[in-house]
Amino acid sequence: MLFIKETPAATIIPMAQAIEAVEESLAETSRGNAVVLPRRRIHHANRMLFGVLPGSFKGAMGAYLQTDQDRAIHHETVILYSVDTGEPLVMFQDCGINELRTGAAGGVGAKYLAPPDATRVAVIGSEKHAFTQLEAVCAVRPIEAVRVFSPTPANRVRFAERAGAALDLEATAVSSAEAALEGADIVITATNAQSPVFEGRSLRPGMHVTSIANGDKTRVREEVDRDTISGAARVCVTSKATVEANESDLFRAVRDGVLDWDGVFELGDVILGNAPGRTGEKDITLFKLQGMGIMDLAVGLRAYEALKDSPSVHRI
Repeated sequence: MLFIKETPAATIIPMAQAIEAVEESLAETSRGNAVVLPRRRIHHANRMLFGVLPGSFKGAMGAYLQTDQDRAIHHETVILYSVDTGEPLVMFQDCGINELRTGAAGGVGAKYLAPPDATRVAVIGSEKHAFTQLEAVCAVRPIEAVRVFSPTPANRVRFAERAGAALDLEATAVSSAEAALEGADIVITATNAQSPVFEGRSLRPGMHVTSIANGDKTRVREEVDRDTISGAARVCVTSKATVEANESDLFRAVRDGVLDWDGVFELGDVILGNAPGRTGEKDITLFKLQGMGIMDLAVGLRAYEALKDSPSVHRI
């Protein structure tokens, strides 16, 4: 078994390949050729969290595993097993696969839902997931400029400097979510917010929104308001079962009658042409991105294929 520790997945495979891998995994899930189970979490009395996202895809089965304690402690593991022999193939320890695949999923969503000529992005949030979301959107749309808002001025300035240098963009740190949305074609929310981070009534026709807030019954997350949800011409998710299990802001809107569950589509069905994506240039589209282990497996498999014949990789 290969053992990869603290080697960023983004240095093993580029974002473009991660997007391809995630898109394939979503399509194969919709075809019924992959197995996905919703995220499950254990909350210990000392506030330590253990999360697991299992799945099976192509020649592998396995899971994304997470331990977390109030953000002071955080570890991630992705482990893959052969479906033929049951033997472990590879373990990735703290390699950033989760942030890479989440960004890639946002890129897939933008590929099918965002305006084809989108050039301007609003980012609300300034941590790792916010950056990979922006990076992935830049891989599928001709992005020229980004405005970023985060409540901490130093964080939004740091993010803008990094984005401008790494992605060759006009990048500006702004002092409010409203300022970030001004002139944007795509809105990315990547936060731990417990209340909406912008007002849905400020969205213009044609905008696309990606929201990645990920909570559960004990950790409520809410990035988008009811106006955003009800005003969207198309609402897509990675997995309806996952959205329901995590009781996300989107599912709570369905429960409260704001949104018809039958009008929510899985992105894999959009990829296959079995469900509508963007149908008009004035459509407001919303992609609620909830993580699935199948995406970690898909990116992990790509990385494994790139590394398995390398003599310098550690084996155990």
